[in-house]
Order: sequence, then C-alpha cells, then structure tokens
Amino acid sequence: MALLACPFCRTLYPEGETAACSECGLALVPLAGLPPSQDALAEEEVAHRLPEDERLAWSAWERGRGLLLLLAVAGLVSFFLPWVELTFPEHEFRSGFDLARGRAGWLWGGAVGWFVVLPLVLSRRTIAAMRGVRPITAALCAMTLAEVLMLVLVPPSAPRAVPMTFEWAFGLYLSAAISGAGAVTALFFGGPLPPLPREAEPAESSIGRTLH
Repeated sequence: MALLACPFCRTLYPEGETAACSECGLALVPLAGLPPSQDALAEEEVAHRLPEDERLAWSAWERGRGLLLLLAVAGLVSFFLPWVELTFPEHEFRSGFDLARGRAGWLWGGAVGWFVVLPLVLSRRTIAAMRGVRPITAALCAMTLAEVLMLVLVPPSAPRAVPMTFEWAFGLYLSAAISGAGAVTALFFGGPLPPLPREAEPAESSIGRTLH
C-alpha cells in the first residue's frame, strides 16, 4: 500500500485514509516525492564527514594543542623574568617587561604574539583547523626568539656620559628556548591526517559458484 505524508511534520498516512494532515491541515503528498528531511540530511552529512573535520572537545590536549597552550603561558611568564643583569653603575635586574617599557618598545611584539597564540590555539577544535594555522602560529611563537637575537646582536647602549656594564640573565635564554620550542611545535600542530575509514567489504556470496 502506498503511503502519503504531510510535507511539514512528515506524519505518514495510508493512501485513501485522508486527504489532509490531522495535525497541520496540509494536503498530503506521496512519500516518495518528498525531499529528505533535515534529520536525514544531518545524518548523511555526519556519515560523509572526513575524520580531520571531526570537532574535538575544548579540553583536548592531543596533537600539540595542549603543549602549545603551555608554551604560550610559559612564554608570557618568562617575559617578566630577569633578562638583563646590570652590574654598573648599580646592580639590578631588568625583565623583558622593563626593557619594553623603556627604549626597547619593540619587545612588546613577542608578548603580544603569545597573547594571540592562546585564543588562536584554543579555538582550533578540528585537525583541519589546526593544520591550517600552522604558519601564523609558528610566526607568532618565533617572535620572541627573533627579538632576543636582535637584542643580543645589537645590545642597548647607554649615553657616553653614563658608562654601563651588564650581563644577560637566565630569563633571556629561557624566553628564547620557549620561543624556539613553540615555533617547532607549531609547525607540527594538528599532526598528520588521520586515515580514512575503511568501507565495509561486501559479504561473500555463493551466487555463480558451484556447490559440492
């Protein structure tokens, strides 16, 4: 027996029982002529979704996501650790934050880079999205390393009337190491593409075979 369906609520009726839906009042149409429902389309979309497009949980730490978040936090913390140890005319320590507030304002770039990495990595919840931001994430992580190299190669100088001697402190080297580790980790952010699911193999059949 052919089935009729309401085009709105998809309630089914046997052919000849009624001409309109008892719930919606709409005229019934043949079930075979209706397009797929929204639920059917959603199920089909899920079935055809690639593994790299599957959404991960907010708390997912795999594929370099958690490591990058930890490195970003560590990079921000190291920005406030001693970068320079002044030995003359007075003995004091100055952090990357202190230097950025002074004449080396360009050092803010590395700290801002770490701030951007945090929401950038947190918002990537699919493997495809992680792999797509590899270049920008690596560039942001490497900013502090570039600034440290520039600082070491072109050290700050004091006015001639005020001689100054200093040494680089542990915070500078730690910041450079974290920056380098973050850049390398970002290049592999998301990891390799997962394998495609194997289609079910058809069951063996005895059709066309000679039975003994």
